[in-house]
Amino acid sequence: MPRFFFNHLTPDDKNEIDIEGLKLNSLNEAIEEAAFAAKGAVALADEPVRGEFVIEDEGRVLLARVPYAAEGEPVADETKAASDVK
Repeated sequence: MPRFFFNHLTPDDKNEIDIEGLKLNSLNEAIEEAAFAAKGAVALADEPVRGEFVIEDEGRVLLARVPYAAEGEPVADETKAASDVK
């Protein structure tokens, strides 16, 4: 089973290098894992946030990038406001 590394880039030029990685069956699973982490980062943010997960293989070769961003009001508040309109 291949090991994938998930480095995290932030807009303020912080590059958090993953030194442990995860053993997963495929690149598709690695992308799903990064997307899950990105959704968590967005959900926990109380202000605009953006970043990117950079997926590398065991040889530290770039395989994929999973960017994320959340700006403005949370989606839940926008939905509620829309339902209140009569």
